[in-house]
Amino acid sequence: MSGPLPQPTGETALLVIDMQNSYFELPGLAEQRDQVLRRVNELLVAAREAERPVVMVRTEHARDASTWTLNMRSDGEGFAFPGTEQARFLSDLQVSDFVEIVKTRDSAFHGTPLHRELQRLGVAHLLICGVSTHSCVAQTAIHAFAHDYHVAVASDAVTSENSELAEALQEFLRTEMRQPLLNQSDSAALLHTGWPPPDHAG
Repeated sequence: MSGPLPQPTGETALLVIDMQNSYFELPGLAEQRDQVLRRVNELLVAAREAERPVVMVRTEHARDASTWTLNMRSDGEGFAFPGTEQARFLSDLQVSDFVEIVKTRDSAFHGTPLHRELQRLGVAHLLICGVSTHSCVAQTAIHAFAHDYHVAVASDAVTSENSELAEALQEFLRTEMRQPLLNQSDSAALLHTGWPPPDHAG
């Protein structure tokens, strides 16, 4: 008979997705900006206190359309160009030491050095927060699963302009990817104690 599976080892990192000015120009996200910012900042403070790695991801696109997605090309409109206010992180993020990843697609792994950087840091477990739940957060979590990272989603520190899709994708992550959805206190606890998340030791 086989015994219980060994607990996974490795560093736990906070992965913050697209907390930048461009996304909060959208009406559905603008009204949620202060709340999600406060909660992401709480997790950044917890990560700093626990000396956990922090990876800050933002989206940036070339003006010449070479990095645009198919729907951006169809619409004939780009955003978050280099050096613009749109492309910058929110100025009131309480972050100091971090690894920055710049992406051009929903997944923070696609075409970026994220996997290599996480390996360099010895990271095996990720707590993901930021925007938008149904797109960049979910796609990054799914891609992390494909790379064999243990992932939890800080469900109080993510938000979306499409609540119906956000709920569906979070349920998919929870049931199919087996990625726990943690409230704010459990998310902070995970950063302080490391993997596994509270009440998810199995």
